[in-house]
Amino acid sequence: MRKTALAEYEDFSILGKCPECNGRLVDAGGDEEKVCSSCGIVFGRADGVQYSSAPPANGNESLGSFIMKGDSALRGLVFCQARLRPNVVGRDTVVLSCSGLLERVCGRMMLPKGIMENAVITARRLLPGRKAYGATVPAISAYALLYACRSAGVTHIGYKEIVSAYSDAGHRVSNADLLRIGIGSSLTLPHSSLEDLVRAAVRRLQADVEVIERLNQAKLNTQAYFAKLFELAKEIAARSSTMGGLNPRTVAAGSVYLANLSIGPNIVRQREAAETLGMAEYTIREFCIRARKHVEAR
Repeated sequence: MRKTALAEYEDFSILGKCPECNGRLVDAGGDEEKVCSSCGIVFGRADGVQYSSAPPANGNESLGSFIMKGDSALRGLVFCQARLRPNVVGRDTVVLSCSGLLERVCGRMMLPKGIMENAVITARRLLPGRKAYGATVPAISAYALLYACRSAGVTHIGYKEIVSAYSDAGHRVSNADLLRIGIGSSLTLPHSSLEDLVRAAVRRLQADVEVIERLNQAKLNTQAYFAKLFELAKEIAARSSTMGGLNPRTVAAGSVYLANLSIGPNIVRQREAAETLGMAEYTIREFCIRARKHVEAR
């Protein structure tokens, strides 16, 4: 007699394998949840959550379609995250797993609820074409979150922060994956204004303990220093934006560093300026060389 679907899933979980793609299962954190490192399917024990444990009536129904409201608590393994809101619950297991992954990552990054919901909507638009992009569900999820952050004007979160967050959650997502989705899909990432990027860089420096310590040692007024740094950096960024082939984040972070040099004592180091917007230190160094040549040429 054939085993029930639920029993088969439990057998796979004991072996640490995903029942959908046979991929490796890793801990997702909290509530005994596990996630497939390959396809992104999420499942775990949902004791105390009101769901029925009845499996699908026929083999053609989507995994997770048996999840419904009821009086009995589900004591076995359930796929998808039990805390998903009704507006993102559907019969498509891939959508469920992507939504659950977005909810967990947004929770870890302490992002507002609105950004998470916008990311879910974006992911649902991207998922049908994932084979054409050659992208995994976690990569789609990561791109959708980056798109939602950019759309909301959250400038302190870029490729580096997104990739790091998904790595911490047990998923392999690279910058190349995100770039490929951006090129292959019609949803290109919105660009933040230079002023917003400069403001984000200055705010990061305001929270840097080493920068504050140098300001105190130089006996400079912190508030006045950062106000002047912001205004000077805006002017430098506006002039430097005419140079072609530069990422706006490079221009913003480099302009903050040059503004720091213009004020007087070198309070901000190149590395610190670069890290404010997730850039490499040598990128800021090259920007400074180009910016000085651009000024001399004028």
